[in-house]
Amino acid sequence: MATTDDLTRNIEHLRSEGYCILENVIPSDEVDALRNSVLATADSEKYQETRDFIGNNRDFPRYVGSERVQGIVDAMLGRFARIAFTGPIIRQEKDKRGNWHSDWPFGAGGAAFIPEPYPDVVAYLTSIWMLTPFSAATGGTLIIPRSHTWRIDPLGDNGPAADARHPDEIHVTGDPGSVMIFDSRMWHAKPNNDADSRRVAVRVCFAPWWLNLDVLDPDSADGQRMASVVGAGRATASPAMPKIPPEAFESFPENIKPLYYHWVDR
Repeated sequence: MATTDDLTRNIEHLRSEGYCILENVIPSDEVDALRNSVLATADSEKYQETRDFIGNNRDFPRYVGSERVQGIVDAMLGRFARIAFTGPIIRQEKDKRGNWHSDWPFGAGGAAFIPEPYPDVVAYLTSIWMLTPFSAATGGTLIIPRSHTWRIDPLGDNGPAADARHPDEIHVTGDPGSVMIFDSRMWHAKPNNDADSRRVAVRVCFAPWWLNLDVLDPDSADGQRMASVVGAGRATASPAMPKIPPEAFESFPENIKPLYYHWVDR
């Protein structure tokens, strides 16, 4: 159980450095089974067709309501924060380094985004739930600490080159069961995965109640309108969040239903 001091320390680190890491959020004796479950869902034909992870996996939802994670989310985003996206992040073996980017709603990666200069407000949190070791060998996550304060788009022309190494970059590492939470404005990138196995994680993104999430639904009126205006086959927002079947939602633990109720396919 995390103490008040732990919570305060993590919140302060998140605000100043742009990220924090919580260890042992998923019990060590449950990680292997959860990883196998996530891989089975991600590799399934149904997920490949629908991209609906949370609606097709019955094992991950019970962990999302972690009091340690929710304490940070509530402190940073306020009461009634919601989950905007949930999906697996699986790095293939021998995968290569990617470009710097910010997560939605920041950056020019879709039709619906907040352009630079980014507002000086925490409007979105990305969390990475580690299910295999995150290390320099397996390809954890590269970040530039404090870059969430730059207020510039990694995909724009007002900062360092998106494909270049940065002198302040660090390689975030962690044991399976750990959760990294970061301000989605922060510059981050995938490093090389030099291992002979896949790096497995789940990404869960949190938004305040006031942020319009309809644009993440490609079938919504807003989503379709914005996509048609931008054109060129671009998605409204990346990644899209499919609706959750009612029967899947009803199987969720009661404490996480308020985090997902807006995604139920009614």
